[in-house]
Order: sequence, then structure tokens, then C-alpha cells
Amino acid sequence: MNERINVLWTGGWDSTFRIIYASLVEKKAVAPHYIVDVERQSSLRELKAISEVRRQLKSLDREAAERIDELKITPITEIGEVPEITNSYKRLKSKAHLGSQYDWLARYAKTNHINNLELSVHIDDKAYHFLDGHVEETSDGSWKLKSGVTGDKEIFSYFVFPLLITSKIEMKAIAKHHGFLEVLEKSWFCFKPKNGKPCGTCNPCIYAMEEGMGYRFPGSAIIRYRMRHVRKTIRAPFAAYKKLVKK
Repeated sequence: MNERINVLWTGGWDSTFRIIYASLVEKKAVAPHYIVDVERQSSLRELKAISEVRRQLKSLDREAAERIDELKITPITEIGEVPEITNSYKRLKSKAHLGSQYDWLARYAKTNHINNLELSVHIDDKAYHFLDGHVEETSDGSWKLKSGVTGDKEIFSYFVFPLLITSKIEMKAIAKHHGFLEVLEKSWFCFKPKNGKPCGTCNPCIYAMEEGMGYRFPGSAIIRYRMRHVRKTIRAPFAAYKKLVKK
């Protein structure tokens, strides 16, 4: 059997694609990791998606499902502090948008002695800006921070990026080719679901829509997505008025 790989599994499209592809197509043993953000209302929905994917994959290919270890769940509040990582993250964030997950994921990897945690960052992600030109392809087709890179970008040295040059649309085509698209579509991405369905206005919904995943949204979410700028324009005068009143 191939070596066991460590993969961050968020329940979303990208990481779910990686989990299924690794276990089903590459026939690799997978150790999945999930970080619980207790302040995010979508956490339970993400865990439900992970369970649904497991169940569907087992129906499709029992052996592939059995290659996936029990999910290791860690509350975000229990990740150890590593000041040098957090300081590097803050300096990078001051230069361009970078999600807070890169701080606590690097700390998670370091404090758990994981030097190869797979993150499903892909070419359309905001973090690609920091990685472009600073990574090199590995022998198995993944991407890793170049050994000569120093400074704040070293926080990315704990990770491996197997999907770095792959888009969501390409993942969909690959999943369809290998017969697991129906399983992949059990994944979840919305941070603020409405009536159990994607909201269309949170950042993950916006990114998914912009990356060609509009077919996964109900009509109501698509309308909210298209109207979000109009609502901000309408609300702006009221927000300004409230500030004046407070003064």
C-alpha cells in the first residue's frame, strides 16, 4: 500500500475531491484532519457532508472508503500558540488578503509534527498570490514550497498543495471521468446556510459562483448573489446616517 497522506478535509469541494481521488484513483491511505471553528455555524453542516461523502463512497467502492482513516477532529481553540508563525501571518496579511486559516493551520501542523499536511489550495484561491513563483513540483505531481524560500512565507513550508494548478471545473471533469462526481457533489461550502441551502452571499458562496459552480445553487441563492452589491449601496446611506446620529 502507498504511504499515508495527511489531508485537511473541510467538507468542501476541493478537499473532498482530493480525499476521493487519492483513495479511489491513486489508492492511497488517507489520514483526514478537520478543524472545528465553534464560531462558524456551518461546522455541523460540513461534518454532515463528510459523513454523506463517506457513505456514498462506500457504496461506490468499499475498498476506497476503507482507505480513509477515522476523521481527526480538533477544536480551533485547542491549537497551540506559535508566536513566530502568527507574526509571519500578520505581516503577509498586511501585504494582501490572506485567510486566518493559514495562521492556525501552520500552528496545527507544527504542534502536531506534521510536515506534509495537504491543503487543497488551487489556482483560483486568494493564497495562490503568495505561492506563485515560490513553489516547485514534487515527484508525485504535488507542489511544495521551495527549500530556498525564507522569511514569512516559511509558514507555507508545512503544507503540500496537490491541486495547486487545478480549477474547480477541471476537478468536476476529472470526477465525472472517474465516476465519482455524484459523491463529490455531497460536499458543502456555505458558511451561512439559509434553510439548509447555500446562501449565495458569504465568501465561499461567492468564490464558488465565480469559479463556475453556479449550478450547485438554488435560484434564491443566485438572486441574493446578484443583488448583494445593490443591497450594500442601499444600506450605505443608512449606515452613514446612524453614525451622524450617534455623534
